[in-house]
Amino acid sequence: MRSNGIRVQLMERIISALSYITFGIAGVIWVIVSYVAKNRMSSFCSFNVYQSIFFSFFLYILSLICSIAAGLLSAVPFLGKLVNDFNLFFTQTPIYFGYSLWGLVIFVIVCYLAIFSLLGKYPYLPFISDVIGTSFRR
Repeated sequence: MRSNGIRVQLMERIISALSYITFGIAGVIWVIVSYVAKNRMSSFCSFNVYQSIFFSFFLYILSLICSIAAGLLSAVPFLGKLVNDFNLFFTQTPIYFGYSLWGLVIFVIVCYLAIFSLLGKYPYLPFISDVIGTSFRR
């Protein structure tokens, strides 16, 4: 959650927030549009766009690993029932406004990322921001 001394344009903040809300789809479209138009994205916009894309890939990989592990562990007699109950509670049982516990956590993280990018600040996610910060020099 850093802010540089340069004032961030409103359009860049909107693109960054939309990129988080759409899990990187708006960011990919903006990268393609800026490449075709031969415009260079600002460091703020590129950081947020690439962080949203990396965050969505991270969620996809985490979901894939969890589903494979749940499928493998469901074959074990006692452990399979426990894993299925755990999966049912955390990913499918509505807790708050129709969100499961896992969905609520993701919703809160995406809201944090979108709000701070709308404010013109660099939102920080512990592992992902470090990777993006070292890959794309600001």
